[in-house]
Formats: sequence, structure tokens, C-alpha cells
Amino acid sequence: MFMLNRYRISISLLLLMVTVAFMPVISAQSMADSVLKPKPEIDSTHVYYYKGTLLNFKLDSLTHIDTSTLESHQYDLLYRNNRNFSTLSNIGQAHTNLTFSPMLQPGFLMSWPYYQSYLISNRQVRYYNLLKPYTELFYVMGPKKEQDFQVSFSRDLIKGLTFGMNFYLISSPGEYKRSFTNNNSGYLTLGYFTPKKRYHVNINYLFNKMQLQENGGISDDSYFTENKESDRAVIPVNLTNAENTIKESGIFVEQFFNLSKPHTKSDTSNRLDLGSISYAFQYKKNSYLFTDRDPLAPLYDTLYPPTDSMQTYDSTAVKFIKNSIGWTTLGYGKNIDQKPFYLYANLNHSNITQLLPGDSITTVWNQVSVSGGIGINIKKSFYLKGSGYLYFSGYNAGDFGLKGTINQYIGNKHRNIGELNLSIKLISKTPWWFYQHFSSNHFKWNNSFSKEAYLILHGDYRYKNIQAGVDFTTVGNYTYLNDKLIPSQAENAGTVLKIYLSGNANLKKFGVDTRLTYQATSMPSVIRVPAFNGSMNLYFKSPVFKHAATLQTGVQLRYFTAYYANAYMPEIRAFYLQNDVLIGNYLWADVYVTLKVKRARLFIKMRNVTGYFEGYNYWLAPHYPDRDAGFYFGISWRFHD
Repeated sequence: MFMLNRYRISISLLLLMVTVAFMPVISAQSMADSVLKPKPEIDSTHVYYYKGTLLNFKLDSLTHIDTSTLESHQYDLLYRNNRNFSTLSNIGQAHTNLTFSPMLQPGFLMSWPYYQSYLISNRQVRYYNLLKPYTELFYVMGPKKEQDFQVSFSRDLIKGLTFGMNFYLISSPGEYKRSFTNNNSGYLTLGYFTPKKRYHVNINYLFNKMQLQENGGISDDSYFTENKESDRAVIPVNLTNAENTIKESGIFVEQFFNLSKPHTKSDTSNRLDLGSISYAFQYKKNSYLFTDRDPLAPLYDTLYPPTDSMQTYDSTAVKFIKNSIGWTTLGYGKNIDQKPFYLYANLNHSNITQLLPGDSITTVWNQVSVSGGIGINIKKSFYLKGSGYLYFSGYNAGDFGLKGTINQYIGNKHRNIGELNLSIKLISKTPWWFYQHFSSNHFKWNNSFSKEAYLILHGDYRYKNIQAGVDFTTVGNYTYLNDKLIPSQAENAGTVLKIYLSGNANLKKFGVDTRLTYQATSMPSVIRVPAFNGSMNLYFKSPVFKHAATLQTGVQLRYFTAYYANAYMPEIRAFYLQNDVLIGNYLWADVYVTLKVKRARLFIKMRNVTGYFEGYNYWLAPHYPDRDAGFYFGISWRFHD
């Protein structure tokens, strides 16, 4: 296993990065900080990528790598892009979004949803489009020996053959007893296209491994709220021998073949483009293990007496094999604006095998589904898109989803005074398998819940970097864990209203980058979210050293109103309702300084400085305090050679 030694590898790496970063720099202005769209002129240092599947490449879903200083200090994956989560007392642990985010993924949900920000899935794998080899190193060192490391690399091995790699590491002992996290994840990619780009294949191998000590929260909240013990490592906790281990790995192979021959320079005919066909194969193997040498701890005082009173050893294994064939009208054209009309469709077969703790027989499902979409573009100003899926068999038999989207530019795509987006989404889905059937040392249930139903209406207006929007969700048969740790379904349908404002605005050298969200629900007894939550980065930004570098300094604020947040049960790796503890109404503030020199970005941050002034009220979840104030140092360094 790849590990970093704090006093040797990490310090030598930092010294090397800082030395090169502060070498004499040219006086030319550094690359623009804002995320740019591709321009006609070629810049060999521009790097773009698309995620997941080749269809996204054909749909022109390219993203420019972020080279700005704006969010460099937001190194924790939970808080990037001004997001806000309820989580535990250390980085890399279980979490749930403070904004209403139901599980709407189609098909069989393999990964545990409360770790998604730290787990790589196939739809997050990046395939780079570049002219020069690209490497980026990112490293953060924090208090209590916390270390975060990331490396991204991609290059063409030969013309048409591209290799890529991403690796992430989080290692943090934590401030509280039994809160150590050691997370490793990453992927390797290989992409090839023929010289005339008639055939294209992508291959990836991905893996995730999380080793998480579980303490069940502190056993007496007054130790924290009254600051009875400043040494957090000696505060009593609910579990002293528990641990979760999550392992996921898989391969994905996707091939596209254009049915029509490529056009030549001398070909002036308007030949019909027959589009392209595709075949994809995916294999995943996931395992989840919870162990505890003290299964009689008071935290497990539930309705279910332990099956084994000597130790808990709950092992869950899931295997997934999927084959897909598809066709799309999108052929050689790279720019989707040049396609006034397009279609795509897929036929899928999945084989799923699952073995739960205490089960002697493996459950097997075979699922057949279809999916597809349509797009209509009118004069680069009006875009109409539709997509849908339907499952015919297996665990998700009868599940379906439909989505329609309208994008209207007030002007056209390249010159406008804003963009109006409207969408409607209708989903009927089988509840997460965990709610239907589960067994462990302390928890056992078998349910036959009805399908959940969602109708989501969305609208937003975007102008430059500012976006304001509203979501109105109607939900039926909402499924959740009640305060007795038993899966339940809401008897009546309900609604959730979400209004948000996000974006980055600046006036000369001052700016604000924010995301603010207001929420209201007709089902407050089962859907627990704060009425308001927000994150705001107030900053000052200026070129320095004769425009050879960029300095940004500011304060990052986070806040959410008080609410009865869901509590966390380590054995089942899930959050559940509780009615005893209010958390929130606390303003987090991080003060930072970021410096960008050539292709190196460095930051120094003091986290949670308001902990010195607001008292001991910074809870992230019931019985899980946030970390105390502390200094962090980070550096990101890009290479193009």
C-alpha cells in the first residue's frame, strides 16, 4: 500500500515543489484564471477532459482543467465548489448532503451512498484531450499528521494512443479517539483512435479502498460543549474496537465505430452520416466489512440482539457485470452546435450477485434495460433535449425515468445576456436494496416497499458566472431509516422546495464566490435538512511581482441553520432520524492566502478560526464535533513536458 511518511517523503516533496515554484519567473502574465472555452488558436498547455463515456465526447462535454487560485484552498472533496455536508469528526469519513439529494441513480446501486464524495465511479473517470504530456501533483499537510495527496498524469504513447492515471490518498489520524482514516483511490486509462478516427476505444481500471476507524461519536457531549478536556484524544467515545473497510474495483471497456467512411478534402457531396455503433463492457467487485470486538457496546442497544455476542464480522460482497450495445447519429462531428438533430439509444444487460452477512445463499439478478436520448438545436440559441430509461427485469424491474430540458439563450450561445434553463424529471424507482433486505450481527429486516416516485421541476437563469434557480420536488413513498433504525416509507406524498444562488462576482480586485440555498419541505418529520445553508468565499486578488504571479487572500465562510440532523450508525454505514440533538447555527470561517507562480499554486490556511470566539458549538453531526482550529499548507504543481 502506498503510504507517505510525514517526516521524510512529505517534507522532501514540499521542499522540492517550493524550490522550483520560486525559481526566477518570466514577466509575462500567467495563464488566465477563469475557465475558458476552446479558442481557434492552439495553446499546447490547454488541457481538456471528458468523463465517463465516449458519448460525452461526442456530445462535446469537454471541461477545461481548473488552473485558477479561486478554490485552491478548498482541498477537502466535500467542500469544493462551495458544497456543504454533514459529516463526522475527520476528513474522509461518511457524509450526507445538507441540500436535499435523494438517491436517483438508475439501476442497482452498488456503492454505499454515504461515501460517494471519496469514492471514484466510472462516470467520474477523466479522459484527457491534450497536445503535450500533462502531470499535476497536489499535496496538503495539516495538523495531527493529516496528509492529502493527488497525482494526475496523461500523455500520448504513440499517435492516437493515450495513457492516463489519477491517484488520490487521504491519511489522517484525527483528533478524537478511533477516528483514523486511510483512503486510497485511483484509476488507469488507455484510449486509442485510428488515424481517421473511425474507431475509438477507451479502457479503464479503477479502485477504491477506505479503512475507517469508527468511534460512534463521543459518549458525553458535555466533554466538548463545556471544553472539559482540551486533549480530544482522551475524550470517551462510544466504540473502541470498531472499523469499516470498503473495497471497490472494476474495469470498463467501451468501443465506438463510425458506420460511414470519413470525408475527404475533395469530397463535396452531402453524404448521409449513418452515425456510430458502440459496445461497452463493465465489471465491478465491491466488498464492505464491519468488525467490532465488542458487540455488546451500549451503542448497539437496538431491537435486535446480536447473533454473535463475542465479535461482529459483517461482510457484504457484490459483483456486477454489464454489457451494452448502442447507436447514435453522432458520427465524426466534434462540435454539437453543428448537429441540428441527434439521437442515441442503448440496450443493456446486467448480472448482479450479492452475498449479505448471515446469508448462506447468494442472490442473483439479471436485468435488461433500454436507455436513450434526443437533442434538437436551433440556430445556436434554442436547445431541446430529452432522455429516458426503462428496466424490464431483475431487482429494478419496472423502474423508469424521463427527463426533458429546454435551454434558451437570450441571444445565441456565444453572444447573449443570459441563459434560461427549464427541465422536468419523472422517476419511478425501487428503493435502495439496503432498505428491502439486510442482515448483520445487530440488524435484520425483510421488506417489500412500493416504488418511490419523484417529479422534479427545475428552472434557472445563468448570466456569466452567476446562476439563480429553483427546484420543486414532489416525492411519493419516500424511504428512510426511522429513529428506531428501522427502514420505513412515508405514508403520504410530500414536497421539497429548493431556491439557490451561486456564482462568482468581482469588482476590480475584490470578489465573492458563493452558493446559498434555502429549503422547505412538507415532510419535516422524515426529510431533515436545514432551512438555509451556504458557503461564501470573500477574497482579494491581485497580480504581484510585475504580473508574474497572482496573490489571493480571503476568508471562506460556511453556515447552516439549526436542525435535527440525522445521526450515524457505523455498523450499517448509514444515517438515520433522531429527535434529541440540534446542531447548526454556527459560522465556520477559514482564513487563507494563495499564491500562484507560473504553474504552481500554494496556499496556507487556518481552518475554523471562529472556534476561538464562538464557543464549542461546531458539530458536524450528532455526537461528532468538527475539528478544532488548525493550520494547513498545500501546493499544486502542473507540468507540460
